[in-house]
Amino acid sequence: MKRRQKKIIQKIIYYIIVVFIMMMGFKVYKIWYENYKLSTPQLIEAMSTNYSEEQPLNGILLWDEQLIYAPQDGIFTYPSPRPRYVSKGEMLAALDGVPVRAPYPAYFYPALDGQEGNWVYPKLWPDFAPFPEFNTASLIENGTFLGRGEPIGKLIPQPQVLRCIAYLDTTPSLARALDNKNNPTIRIRTELEGKERRAEVVAVKSSGQKLKVYLRLPFFPPNILHSRLFTASVVTDVQKGVMVPDTAVITREGKNMVFIVNGNSTELHAIEGFPADEGDFFIEKGVQPGNKLILNADSIIFNVKDENLRIW
Repeated sequence: MKRRQKKIIQKIIYYIIVVFIMMMGFKVYKIWYENYKLSTPQLIEAMSTNYSEEQPLNGILLWDEQLIYAPQDGIFTYPSPRPRYVSKGEMLAALDGVPVRAPYPAYFYPALDGQEGNWVYPKLWPDFAPFPEFNTASLIENGTFLGRGEPIGKLIPQPQVLRCIAYLDTTPSLARALDNKNNPTIRIRTELEGKERRAEVVAVKSSGQKLKVYLRLPFFPPNILHSRLFTASVVTDVQKGVMVPDTAVITREGKNMVFIVNGNSTELHAIEGFPADEGDFFIEKGVQPGNKLILNADSIIFNVKDENLRIW
């Protein structure tokens, strides 16, 4: 019985020793692996790339307009339900067959949305409140009886510049475009136009990460008068540089920096750039395509001139 107990105790001691040896072995391996990582950091190669940002623009349109009123009672008729250009003296519509003529060149639209006379810059620009609610323009039915003095539609004098107020998110590339003191512009792309055009930035104000911009649009097609809502995409200019994972970038003394590897030595270089999408960092200055960088720069602790740095 005593011999059996002695064997059990010996087995327990044996297993304890084995576990202890394994733990010590794991600890030694961990120390070695950490030292290995410090002395042989993972590297990446800076790749040349072009960078451009795109974000949705949802805004409202502004234009100068004037209501046109029926000069007499009568059945209201018009040649087209669509917004159209009319020259001075051209017939807009008719009341009991008597023509109503355009007093000046303009777009004429026999439709109303209830915002005529109220949709003006001083009411829409001052603060960061949501835009007022509005409806799409409602067509006045052809053949409707109208009394004298009732509106028959609206005239939008031509030529004039179509304007837009919109909210955007602040991004480094957009800030760069807006920082042009002489002639700030942004590129916009609409489904309506199907191509990129430059819109002049008249005014900008910010609140946190939001921007409110007042634009002059480079187009004014008549069919845009159906609604005061405007949607497009803002596309920033293409910039040339290199893209790297953001883990390769560290901040020292308020500057963005990277470790550039040359042979078995490293140098800490200041860079110019900004965070891009999905964990990447776009570098404009300070790194050339083909340069090798330390990937996890913030986890490497060593002298930047360490002669023991090994690159396998």
